[in-house]
Amino acid sequence: MLDNRWVVPYNPYLLQMFNCHINVEVCSSIKAVKYLYKYIYKGHDRASFSIDQPDSDGNIDEIKRYVDARWVTPPEAMWRIFGFPLCANDPSVLQLPLHLPNMHRVAFNEQADLTDVVASEKASKSMLTEYFKANQNHPWARNILYKDFPGRFTWQKGKKYWKERVERYQIGRIVSANPAEGERYYLRVLLNHVAGKTSYEDLLTVDGRLCGSFREAAERLGLIEADNTLDDCLTEAEQWAMPCSLRRLFATILVHCEPGDVRGLWDRHFEPMSDDYRRSHTCPIEVEQMVLLDIRGMLQSMGKDIADFSLPCIDDAFDPTEGEAREVIEESNVDFDINDTKLASSLNLEQRVAYDEILASVEHADGGVFFVDGPGGTGKTFLYRALLAKVRSKGNIAIATATSGVAASIMPGGRTAHSRFKIPLTCDDGASCTFTKQSGTAKLLRMASLILWDEATMTKRQAVEALDNSMRDIMGRRDRPFGGKTVVFGGDFRQVLPVVRRGSRGQIIDATLRSSHLWKGMRQLRLVTNMRAHNDTWFADYLLRVGNGT
Repeated sequence: MLDNRWVVPYNPYLLQMFNCHINVEVCSSIKAVKYLYKYIYKGHDRASFSIDQPDSDGNIDEIKRYVDARWVTPPEAMWRIFGFPLCANDPSVLQLPLHLPNMHRVAFNEQADLTDVVASEKASKSMLTEYFKANQNHPWARNILYKDFPGRFTWQKGKKYWKERVERYQIGRIVSANPAEGERYYLRVLLNHVAGKTSYEDLLTVDGRLCGSFREAAERLGLIEADNTLDDCLTEAEQWAMPCSLRRLFATILVHCEPGDVRGLWDRHFEPMSDDYRRSHTCPIEVEQMVLLDIRGMLQSMGKDIADFSLPCIDDAFDPTEGEAREVIEESNVDFDINDTKLASSLNLEQRVAYDEILASVEHADGGVFFVDGPGGTGKTFLYRALLAKVRSKGNIAIATATSGVAASIMPGGRTAHSRFKIPLTCDDGASCTFTKQSGTAKLLRMASLILWDEATMTKRQAVEALDNSMRDIMGRRDRPFGGKTVVFGGDFRQVLPVVRRGSRGQIIDATLRSSHLWKGMRQLRLVTNMRAHNDTWFADYLLRVGNGT
């Protein structure tokens, strides 16, 4: 039966005024606010399309291959080109930093001398430290909490101080923290309830006694109790966090906070953690199982298992993975085109040499690091597809990655290297990837027979070295590059090199893979025959001369 439940809430006046789809909601609860927020920021529309060549009979396989891509309409393109705002918040919201003494972030020019930066007066200032100072200078403001301060004061970024507000209004929000962060979390509890303090020491002082920690101060003020802290954390998060974020917070609490009553915590907060699943599934048992499966995946990424906690059991009927790590299941289920297994017969001599050497390393499982060097058109991707199909056809795991998303998308099961290996966005010398030894990513890497990284010439050497450090650790073989795994890098140094912001020629060269200590141990496999332009040798030679700068 169809009735007005199937009609999106609307307003005729607004529809006529703007002549577009407008969803009107009454913000009667926090759920409506969350829905509207998600509706605005959920992202752009997407469309699937494919580009195929007809076969010999003129037929096109319409379901064989699709590329997930962005769909931009002309009005949106115009709007974005001119930089018009897509949405706005009123009143504006100011994010208030939360940090322990002398642990705030300091931004400085990379060319500046660190000694001068640390010694400067600005380096010691933050919104929080200047909040304490404002309480010293303005006794009338000592009844205002830190989170409410932006409503009466404005933050002056240049000189870093709070100035009395003369117009408009602003909302303040202290950045979130969870009990696993220890003292930082209890500092947040104090700032949310205690006003007028003039320093960290003043905040730690309760009834004339200086407490040894923020937790002790919060306990003496009666703001927390051992059994209520975790409940309060989840209850506060329910006011603004999406269900997925709540589930991750719940998993974090289980791993790092050792709650005494896990089942009670689950029962009290299950409903907000399952809001998204309950909208699309009516069966309570199915909803519970989906939430449990999601939490299990998060726990596995932290090196724990859901069986270690007093939570409802996962029914085998709802668990297609049988407890296996999500990352392993994803890679094990990557489909390969049966036609790719026949590509080996079409390899040219250079490709065949590389193909045989890499497969020999995989079959002997004794490890080896290779670099496939070839200009565009020499058949690197063709070689990769043949290798991936061969390894996967034997039931083994082959991980296909690339520095860029475009390069990754043309390989079966391809992912960006940063996504697959959990490489930090900023890597310094000696860095490691962010996965743990017990995580699903670590298990996947241990099981992999072949790891392939295309366009490695575009990434900074520190990212490759981070993977090497992590692989040596999880494999327990510190003396072997990448822990003794077969790893294949590929790319062309004639194309885009790593981007070093305002970097000199020397800095750019230092960031390349050639400058890594791993480079000397890589077996160089060169492809020089341009298969894409094999019928036009002059043009192929011209491209090579341009790339070589000759």
